[in-house]
Amino acid sequence: MSPELIEFFNVVLRFTHIVAAIMWIGNSLLFTWMEINLIKDPNDKQSLGCMNMLHAGGVFFLDKRIIDPKNIPDKLHVFKWQSYTTWISGALLLILTFYVRSGTLLLDPSKTDMSGTQAWLISLLSIVGAWVVYDLVWHSPLKHKPTAAISVLTLGLIGYTYWIDGFYNGRFVLLQIGAMIGTTMSANVRFVIIPNQKQIMTALLQGKPHDLEKGRQAKLRSLTNHYVTFPVIFLMLSAHFPMIYGDAYYIPIVFVICIALVVIKYLINIYNIFSDWLFASLATFILGLGIVIMLFYIPRKLQGNQSRLTVNRSPAAIEGEALFSRKGCIACHQPANTTIAPSLHGIYATERRLASGESVLADEAYLRESILNATAKVSYGFAPAMPGYEGSFSEQEVDQLIAYIRSLQ
Repeated sequence: MSPELIEFFNVVLRFTHIVAAIMWIGNSLLFTWMEINLIKDPNDKQSLGCMNMLHAGGVFFLDKRIIDPKNIPDKLHVFKWQSYTTWISGALLLILTFYVRSGTLLLDPSKTDMSGTQAWLISLLSIVGAWVVYDLVWHSPLKHKPTAAISVLTLGLIGYTYWIDGFYNGRFVLLQIGAMIGTTMSANVRFVIIPNQKQIMTALLQGKPHDLEKGRQAKLRSLTNHYVTFPVIFLMLSAHFPMIYGDAYYIPIVFVICIALVVIKYLINIYNIFSDWLFASLATFILGLGIVIMLFYIPRKLQGNQSRLTVNRSPAAIEGEALFSRKGCIACHQPANTTIAPSLHGIYATERRLASGESVLADEAYLRESILNATAKVSYGFAPAMPGYEGSFSEQEVDQLIAYIRSLQ
């Protein structure tokens, strides 16, 4: 298959994945919001709550009712294909983008000599295993203690994250966790929510009493899906931000952010019974941000890894620093080595060990080649993830970048 055709299918799958996810998450947010904001009518024993909504120039009258077996609506809308489409397109992207190039895009060569086949097998088995473990927990006695169940699952996920950090690169660690949570969400729909709803409707059509516990479990699974939507979105987007997954403390940083997102979502949901929800949300945001900043900067200062520049820099080096920041180079090449890219501080005129096993002097020629054709000489311990910038920088800009790198001590 030609590279152009592969790229075309990649675009189609990504578009499908994003659109389906927007529809699925939108449904989750809307239905949970409606469930929370239903107004109970004590005089209507058949009504579980109602509300009126103004949209698109008209009023929608919503009424959630106990279903009368003798008067079941002919047409009931079931929302499931948004979930299935999101998962199927995501699984295809995972296979085509990462599994077929597992040794390059999954592993961190500085941590492991694991083969690419082992890497994608662990990923695949973990995704399946995540659903099995998650489902077993919700079928255990913990199902009657949601807080305890969620705590066990969260601690297990944190432990698993640190384990795979021993061989995966930071970017794929976050994508793997996102894929595992997304799979449990879609499996909730496919294997619990939809089947339980069908069993309830079948019992009603047959004039039999339906199992209330199945309805409760379906609602509980739907609610857990709802609360992890924000973290999953963040995990998938974080793969585009090397500053996050390249940091030495990226795992606690990510979990702090995800927990804060869940808390903020909860506070948004209870706005009608908790008048200070906005202030509490802002406080959660500020607290989470403060912890993240501490994790970003304090450990580096304690380790003495802060950036040190020579006092006197040439005009070319000053221009190079601005270019380095403006073009996003700083996102990967930070003052300290990260899992995604080496630090450029003190790199000039030193011997560099390459992934090929050879060594090379980091002189101007090496720096120039590394900027324009990054995969020509890849540093040992790092994946060839940096794109080549030939045609993106002028000769003058390359000279300025080299001048800036030379000034870093």
